[in-house]
Amino acid sequence: MFFISTTIAVALNFVISSASPAMADEPLNPLTNLAESKLLLRAKLADLSFFSANFTQEVVSEAGELLEKSSGKLAISKPNLANWHTQEPDELAIVSDGNDVWFYNPWIEQVSVYSLSAAIAKTPILLLTSKDESLWQQYTVSKELVTQTTIVDTDVNEEGDRFIIRAKDPHSQIKSLTLVFEKINKNNKNAQQSELSQFSFLDATGQVSHIKLSKFEAKNKPESSLFSFTLPEGVQIDDQRAN
Repeated sequence: MFFISTTIAVALNFVISSASPAMADEPLNPLTNLAESKLLLRAKLADLSFFSANFTQEVVSEAGELLEKSSGKLAISKPNLANWHTQEPDELAIVSDGNDVWFYNPWIEQVSVYSLSAAIAKTPILLLTSKDESLWQQYTVSKELVTQTTIVDTDVNEEGDRFIIRAKDPHSQIKSLTLVFEKINKNNKNAQQSELSQFSFLDATGQVSHIKLSKFEAKNKPESSLFSFTLPEGVQIDDQRAN
């Protein structure tokens, strides 16, 4: 999901826990029917038209070694709009304008641009913004319930639902995407019952990228300017849209 770097590719390549790589790809509890799980996830995402949040990201090797750590901001809006902005330690940006996806690295003054369909194949996080049935058919979805008795991740403090999205293509660079929805406002029956709190990616090399969200905002729509990319003067463009 983003070929500025392996980390960014895993990161928007967009949406967990501090579990081990095996735990990120294997459920703790018996899984519900796959078709039912996909319907449940899509229903949950249907209620999430847009959101913005801060994120922290850790990339862990197959052996459990911390390889990279970064932080920044992200914004999502349907249909097919996304902005992933890594601010620390190095600036990187990924912008989906609904037709194309731009991967911008200001340090080397280069931007790569892909068609949206090609980028989604490499970046399952963009499934969060898509209603395309043909795209969803490329993945299976399983669900597990995170309870106080099954929580083993030190940063998962609340009960909620965990959905594991797996690519059917055995050659996919991203093997699985895991989303965690944490229950909130449990004492208020009229309040939103859960929100996206964490997500992770397992890639073909066994590396896992864990992303934790904070300051989650799903009430105010992100500014439209976040989803428009203007090529900076002097920046080299690698246009992959014809490939």
